[in-house]
Amino acid sequence: MKRIYLSLVLALVYAFAIASPDIYTPELVSPANNQGGVAPNVELDWNPVVGLAGLYYVVHLSTDEAFTNPTEFATDLSRYRMAELMFGGEYYWKVRAVDPSGSSEWSETRKFTVVTRPILRRPNQGATVDCNVELQWDIINGVSHFDYQFDTTAAFNSPELLYFSASGAVNKANAANLLFGTKYYLRLRARHASDTSAWSDVRDVTITTTFTLRKPDPGATGITPDAEFQWTEVKGINKYNIYISTDENFVHYETYNAIKTATRIKPDTLNFGTQYYWRMAAIHSKDTLISPARSFSTVATVALSAPANNSTNVILQPILSWTKLTGVRSYALELARNSDFTGTGLYKYSINATTSAGAEQFKVPINVLDSAFVFYWRVRAISSRDTSDWSATWNFRTVTLGINDPGSVNSGLVIYPTPASNYINIKMNNNLNGQAEATLYDLLGKTRISRSVAVTSGQIKDFDLGDMPEGVYILRLQINGISAMSRVIIKK
Repeated sequence: MKRIYLSLVLALVYAFAIASPDIYTPELVSPANNQGGVAPNVELDWNPVVGLAGLYYVVHLSTDEAFTNPTEFATDLSRYRMAELMFGGEYYWKVRAVDPSGSSEWSETRKFTVVTRPILRRPNQGATVDCNVELQWDIINGVSHFDYQFDTTAAFNSPELLYFSASGAVNKANAANLLFGTKYYLRLRARHASDTSAWSDVRDVTITTTFTLRKPDPGATGITPDAEFQWTEVKGINKYNIYISTDENFVHYETYNAIKTATRIKPDTLNFGTQYYWRMAAIHSKDTLISPARSFSTVATVALSAPANNSTNVILQPILSWTKLTGVRSYALELARNSDFTGTGLYKYSINATTSAGAEQFKVPINVLDSAFVFYWRVRAISSRDTSDWSATWNFRTVTLGINDPGSVNSGLVIYPTPASNYINIKMNNNLNGQAEATLYDLLGKTRISRSVAVTSGQIKDFDLGDMPEGVYILRLQINGISAMSRVIIKK
């Protein structure tokens, strides 16, 4: 401990001066008498006194109450900061004031004890902790470093002993790369340039073996090819490995990496209709923690949604829809007159996958479907890696454009010219006269023209189409309670 000596002039004053009745004796403030656990750089504090210009204070610090060999300090302030006192040391101190007229009496003598060892707050005794377990302790002022040790034996003498140091300005630190599932003993001490404290109490902790997988759920089905794998973070590692296999024993597997802060990843596109097994490894430089294995199955086929299977009276340009699958690039759609999807009347389409919400949709082009026929359709998905099986085959029957009634309006209507532009002529298979209700619908069922027209000898001439846009429409005639329908094609 550095000793501060007074100047020669001050020494002479001490030699000849007697206590001056004009200078009050300082009153000590802190630390309190017999106070324990003070910092190695404890500040000694007292109440200031009044004196002549140049007044200062003399502090005596000793390890015995008789002040046999005290250390002396001088200051013109009413406090003095100690430095590097011994851990666990017992000290006595007193103060007097000095000015040119003399000095005061010595103050009372007080005793304090420096903190013996640091107090460890975390981790708790017997806790299960991460492999980079965090320690927390109470700050001790005047400390340059905190040292902490981990070992697999309570005597701290095994080859696995780990020694770490942290700055005296902090109250927490981590130990890294501890072995998973291992029981460790730990302790903490403080030090400065002149002394080192005793070790704290010894605690034991166990490094975690828990590695929790989250998604996909165990045994999940219908998983899309771009499945996202999720897990709970394992702290203190360098990286993750994800192992994916079609074999529950992982004889052959694909490996993917994820950074240490990740908790989810989408690996390479998976195959359709396949059972997979997956597990993960949390890795640091000294050990690896393997998670339990899980299984899941990917979706095998596309699910059709509309028109419903076996639907009837479906418009001639329907919208076919199916459940969207993520992780696919496109869909193949087949539309045919037979369930074998062979021969004439087979249409094949490639449809790009969308990213918008809702089902995938495909509108059948104009002039593909005929009236009063049954059509069959199916869809399959195509990813960057695989093609799914065909979906179930669904069918629908298109709307009938002409009604075979035994009444006065016979089977069908003859429409000309076709395609039409601004008007059409309509001929029935009869010689009726009178008024008919004519309604023109688009293929979505919306009424575009509705009017009463004159029928002469089974004919309607110059039926005005107005400014109807190009397309295919359905004309419905009602006369004498009987109706007939036919297709109208408009081309400008």
